Amino acid sequence: MKIFFSAILILLAILFRTIWHVAPNVEYVTAASLLAGVYLGKKYAILVPLIIMVLSDTLIGNTNIFVFTWSAYIMIGLFASQGSTLYKVEPFKKVLGAAGMGIGASFFFFAWTNFGVWLMDSWGMYPRTLGGLMESYSMGLPFLKLNLLGNLFFVPVSFGAVEMVKKWGLDKHIQFIYNDCICKCKLSTLFCRLR
Repeated sequence: MKIFFSAILILLAILFRTIWHVAPNVEYVTAASLLAGVYLGKKYAILVPLIIMVLSDTLIGNTNIFVFTWSAYIMIGLFASQGSTLYKVEPFKKVLGAAGMGIGASFFFFAWTNFGVWLMDSWGMYPRTLGGLMESYSMGLPFLKLNLLGNLFFVPVSFGAVEMVKKWGLDKHIQFIYNDCICKCKLSTLFCRLR
């Protein structure tokens, strides 16, 4: 079931970085990283954002700061996986806590990636001084605003959706369908081998 949930997160994040792209830095990768960390654990907190970024960057490209963007999402997921207490709280508090993590993730992403832009600046936009670093942060403020708006929407809506699926017992139906599909796939593979 973890693989199925991971695949959904990866697909949604790739679609929102490519086809359903709303605006610069309005993305679903943060929500996917936080969901993977909280609900799936440390391994998926690393794999989900890494796969999202590798596949989507293959489609849309990236710059030499990809190390900073990729590692930012992985660190966001890892942070969420350490907050296992969020997994145990009631749904409304979980959604609020997740919204708070989304806000924190926006500020972390802003600080880390703008530092990367300044450090790896291959376009000569910013001098290698403290003033240049501050200018990098200043020029990144419009992107921070958009990232915050995106995370204030995607993170609580996503956590709320997961909690609603759990509350209504749909996760058990999804598990049954998933198990049924896996069983049929394994049986068809076995029958194909027996021919």
